[in-house]
This record gives sequence, C-alpha cells and structure tokens, in this order.
Amino acid sequence: MAISRRLLGLGASAAMIFAACGPGTTASQAPAGTATAAPTVAATQVAKPVACVAFDTGGLGDKGFNDLAKKGLEDAGTAGFTTHFSEAQGATDYANNIQTLIDQGCEAIVTVGFLQSKATADAAAANPTIAFAQVDTAWNKCGPNFTCGDADDTPQPANFTGLDYQVDQAAMLAGYLGAGWSKTHKIGTYGGLAFPGVTRFMDGLYAGIQYYNQQKTATVKLLGWDGALKDPSTTGTFVGGSGGNDTWGDPAKGEQLAATFSDQGVDVVHPVAGATGNGSIKYMYEHQKFAIGVDTDQYISIGPPTNGALLTSAQKAIDVSVLDFFNQVATGYLGGTDYSGTIKNNGVLLAPYHDYDSKFSTDLKAEVDALKAKLADGSITVCSFLGRGC
Repeated sequence: MAISRRLLGLGASAAMIFAACGPGTTASQAPAGTATAAPTVAATQVAKPVACVAFDTGGLGDKGFNDLAKKGLEDAGTAGFTTHFSEAQGATDYANNIQTLIDQGCEAIVTVGFLQSKATADAAAANPTIAFAQVDTAWNKCGPNFTCGDADDTPQPANFTGLDYQVDQAAMLAGYLGAGWSKTHKIGTYGGLAFPGVTRFMDGLYAGIQYYNQQKTATVKLLGWDGALKDPSTTGTFVGGSGGNDTWGDPAKGEQLAATFSDQGVDVVHPVAGATGNGSIKYMYEHQKFAIGVDTDQYISIGPPTNGALLTSAQKAIDVSVLDFFNQVATGYLGGTDYSGTIKNNGVLLAPYHDYDSKFSTDLKAEVDALKAKLADGSITVCSFLGRGC
C-alpha cells in the first residue's frame, strides 16, 4: 500500500535543515506540481501503534496549531489508537518531553512547531524504529548550501516525515479579501518570531494586497511587513521574547499591538502569534474593527462575541495530516517523505466568511475564487510578488 495522496501531496524541501521553508527559498524546492515518490509499505494492516504528540509552547487552548494537532490526536484515539501527549512550557522542555513519550511506549510521535527541529532530529536519529513527524517542517535533502548533489547533502531519515503547509497561498486569498474590505486602505500584521512558519502568512498577506492593488489600481498598504524587501524580517513587527508563553501566550501584548496598528489607521489586523494574537482579535472586536485568523477557523475556535471581528482565517489542515500520518504508520510506513499542504490538495484553505458572507460583495467573493483557481493551477504564485523573488 502506498502512502495516501493526501499525506504525500507535493514534495517540499526546507529553507534550512529540518525547518519550514519560505516561498523565496526555491533552490531546494521541487518544481511546482512534482509529486514525491510514495514509499513502499506493508500491504496488510498491522497492530495500531501508540500515537503521540509533543505540543509546542503556547500550549493547549491556543485555539490554533496546538489545538489542531490535538484534534488529530483525538481523532486517532477515536479510531482505536492508544494516545499520549506532552506540553512544553519553554524550549528547554522539548527533548525531555519527546523522551517521556518514548518512555511511555510511543511508536509514532508528532512534534508540533518548527522550534522543535533539533530535538526531533536528535530523537529520530537515536530511535530509528520509531516514526517521527513534525508540523511546520520539511527536510532539506540538499544541505546547508541548498545545492543538491554535492558533499553536504543530508539524506532524509527513513523514520521522519515533514508536515509542511504552503499557507502563504491561503494568506494571499485573505490579503486580497482584506484589501477589498478595508475602509481605511490600511491592513496590519505581526508575527510571534521571525520564523518561516510565521512569515509565510505575512508574505501571503502582502502578496494578496499587492495583487488587489494591481488589479484595481488601488493603494492599500500593509503595515508590519514589507514583502518588497529581500529580508523583511529585519524590519517586520514581531512579539519577540524567548519563544515561550511570552511570545505565543500573551493576549495582553496582542491587544497592545492591535491598538498601535489602530492608532496608525489600520482597520484589519492579521496576527500570526498563537494565543497572543487572540488579544488582537479581541481588541478589534471591541473597537468595531476587523481581523483575519490564523492556522484554524478561529471564528469557530474563539467563539462569540470576539469572533465577530473575523472576516475569515488562513487555515492549515494540521489535524487531517496528523491523523493521516498515524494511519500510515499503522500500515507499516516509517517515514522518508514529506507532505506539503497546498490550495490544490486542500492542505491549506481559506475559512468560510461566516458573519460577513452576506456583507462581502458578489464581485469580491468571485475575485477571491478566481485567485484561488489561479493559485491551484500555478498561473499565479505568491513569490512573484515578493522582493526576494521565487
């Protein structure tokens, strides 16, 4: 049995060893539409492995990527898997948390978030019979210089699967929608830390706004991120911090950042900072302004009344890919390939418009749908709108 199409999708390599890649790092990427070869796995069902997840800082209840991974783990439990999980309070917990799961007999372990890269790589190397996967990560087979076929190539471990998401595509749709809705013609964004899994959202938002301006001869501005620069991470707006709850779990800081944007005339904010961003959504709701959610359909995860600010969300189907990974390990698959979620394979998507569905014009919704089709067929790419190119 071959690994499922949904889990394979398109092949993707990383911008750095064992880290999520940005759209501008194409030296190590497979051409668009190139399928990764499926591994050969056992033809018969084997005993279901003990399925486990090591959550990132920000923790459960972040209403974002940790909770989505938890949903995938819960779905595995419903399907008959024995499950365990661990939560990290800070980066020093990663290695110990993974080891705790190994000691509990876990046979398939998903780690959540790009910050766990080294701990996951070390654990995979030390435990070659355990299947590991990592959310927001793909393996760079071409080494630190991103050139395949030379001495520094790094073959992907046979027991590792990267779960990567081209969420910049979904964010481009959200950027176009936000540009068409904004009354002040100013949109704001910020990230937790300047990592590719964060800045992809910001790149996509920028690209969507630029495409809208191009199509409409408009002048909508994005504050907090300038995709025209070759390295906008040096000037972008970020929460900062240690990478723990001070970065991803500080809603009060999110409110402060939203207030700063609002003072600059912004009426739509797209926070990419876990639970910190939930504070920004709350601020925008309380001030009759608007927001774009991240990772999951935050209209559902946050709930009323704060969700009344959300125009839509740029989503990753993390729960689906986590469950798929566990199901594939149950057939004998160990690793050696990467999954890339795209608009084309429904691995990333734009959430429903909910309260705003009847408020958006028919033309605007049709234009977003047309952009979605162009992203799916490759006739439009996010990176073509970025200063660092493709």
